[in-house]
Amino acid sequence: MKKIIAAVIIALCFSGCSYAERVKYEYKIVPLGSLTSLQKSKNANAKTAEVEGLLNEKGADGWEIAEIFAVRTTFDPNVFFAVMKRPVE
Repeated sequence: MKKIIAAVIIALCFSGCSYAERVKYEYKIVPLGSLTSLQKSKNANAKTAEVEGLLNEKGADGWEIAEIFAVRTTFDPNVFFAVMKRPVE
């Protein structure tokens, strides 16, 4: 394990990346709501456009998706959230 850590540190040093140059991020959790309608609805395009609009709005403010996860509830097993991040200046 120590050899692997040493190899990573050496690789970082040779790549010119130092710890001080690392970018710091702030994070935000954005509820996307239930996406069940994308599977069941005949008008899935409306829900898709709603989610796209939300993500485009956040993207215009500098946020990008880091991860998307689902939360299972007794009412709907497909409630999604996006973890978004943007660099802290």
